[in-house]
Order: sequence, then C-alpha cells, then structure tokens
Amino acid sequence: MVTAVPIDSDSPHHCAQRINATIAEVFSSLQSLAGEVGQVWKAREADGRQPSSQDMKQLQPAIDRLALRTESCVGAGFILQPGLLADSQLYMEWRRRIGERKLQSLSPNVNPRSANCFHYEDKPWFSVPRESGQPAAIGPYVDVYCTGMYILTFSQPILLDGRFIGIAGADLPMHHIERLFTRSLMHLPQEALLLSPEGRVVASNTADWAVGDLAYSLLKDSACKVVPLDDSANAWSLLCLPVSRRLAA
Repeated sequence: MVTAVPIDSDSPHHCAQRINATIAEVFSSLQSLAGEVGQVWKAREADGRQPSSQDMKQLQPAIDRLALRTESCVGAGFILQPGLLADSQLYMEWRRRIGERKLQSLSPNVNPRSANCFHYEDKPWFSVPRESGQPAAIGPYVDVYCTGMYILTFSQPILLDGRFIGIAGADLPMHHIERLFTRSLMHLPQEALLLSPEGRVVASNTADWAVGDLAYSLLKDSACKVVPLDDSANAWSLLCLPVSRRLAA
C-alpha cells in the first residue's frame, strides 16, 4: 500500500511530488474499501431494507486484503456514522495485525448504554472527514486503544450521493511512514521538515527536529519556504529551512 516513488531530483518541487505520491497511494487503497462498503449499502437499500451488522461483516475479506497488502499497516477497517444500521447504534469493523499474515477483529465496547463505551464519533480520524467530506491523516499520536504504537491514521470518508455514512481507515506506524518520507527529504540540499496541520513534525532530514516536535512557528518565518502539496496531503506542509543540510562524512 505504501512504497517510495523513485524521482531522482534535489528540487523541492520534485520532493513534494514524491510525498504526494506516497500519500495518494494510501488513500487510493482506502477509496477502494470505501467503494466496497458503498456497494453493499446500496444493494441493501435497493432491496428496500436498512443495512445490518451482518451485512457489514461480509466485508472482512476486503479489509484483510487492504491490511495485508503491506507490512506497514497495523490495522484497517471501516467505522459507521451512529444510528444508520438496523440493529446497532454504533458499529466498527476493524481488523488489526497480530502476525505477519494474521489478522484479528478489534472488539471495543460500542454499547452506548455502557459507562466505558468507545464513543468514536468525537475522534479526529472520524470527525474531521465527516465535517469536511475530505480524506484526513491524523497524527502522529500514540494509539492507546489498540497497538500502543506511535502511528498516523489515514481516514477516507464513505459518501453515498453526498451522504456521509462513515470512514474507511488504516493505521500505519510512524517508524515506517517516517522512513519513506525522510527518504524523499534526503534528496534536498537544505534542511527540510514535513509538518502536519497542527505544525507537528511528521518527518525531517535533520537531527535537529524529531517526529512529533511542534514546529508551527516556522510556518510564519519568512526565511523558510513552504512548498505546496496536493489536496490529498491534508494540509500537510513541506517546509524548507534556510540552512544547508549537513552531510554524513
């Protein structure tokens, strides 16, 4: 699902192309899963009935194909807007990796009457694509509910004729994503950072900045150059600093 794009260049423009291509590859896989959810949904509505949890469970093979496409994915699935299923108020079909080729369903408490119910509708990876209608990459953050890893969550809204029914998502560990993005940044002669919308470092080609560091103030520094990324990059910023990158001896 995520591979490096071989563009041999040291220009910020080509670096941005490489980053855009890596991000677009993730969302392309999620668009396919969102499309399969939509097909099942439309088929049930065409039969004149409201989709149920049993209808959704038949999509597990599609989730497994997405999750096993690469070693980098530690979890994937889809999560539905509350109140849309015939037999469940909250519903998520999420599979997590527990071995090289083995997956397991994640079963959080989604009983709304329970005191420890997992109310996912307020989580950024759900609320941001719901409100914007656009894909989102949330993080980096520590996944305390599942893997305990430092991850990015990529979320693709599932839309039927403009109606939001949920998100298709994937969790990718930061150590893998950072390695791919850093590989692109290392083509640049100057120090550079890839920043999230919150201004946190997603990747860098300098030891002066670590993943997760807050560098939002640099976006307002006139000495730094912000290189535009595609819309698929979710308002991430490629920031080139006015400092030459120190090369290893």
